[in-house]
Amino acid sequence: MGMSESSAKPSWPGRVAPAVVVIAVGVVFLLNNLGIEIPILDHDNWWAWLILVGALSPLSCAVERYRRIGHVDSKVLHSLLASLAVVMVALMFILQLSWAQWWPLFVIYGGLSMMTRERSGKSEGLAG
Repeated sequence: MGMSESSAKPSWPGRVAPAVVVIAVGVVFLLNNLGIEIPILDHDNWWAWLILVGALSPLSCAVERYRRIGHVDSKVLHSLLASLAVVMVALMFILQLSWAQWWPLFVIYGGLSMMTRERSGKSEGLAG
């Protein structure tokens, strides 16, 4: 068929990194609940930092694929761009940037994403 079952599973580091982040988030909340002040939780938008956790999975996929194939291909770029999109959203909230001013970044992202998209083998034009 295609990928073997063993190559479809994420590597051990690819599974551990997101888990460690989730554990760290839990520790931060536990310490806060125990009365130990955590500077990041003093900000109005502390929750926006949690959005960054969503960037770890596509980033780890990009790194894992790059290590496996030894070069940057469209799948590596696509994973990096997916991670970048999550980071952009998080930074919009963390830095309290104006969506009205910065929305063109997402249009640029869309164009970059279109350039890295895998092409199918058949023509998709309007003419038959």
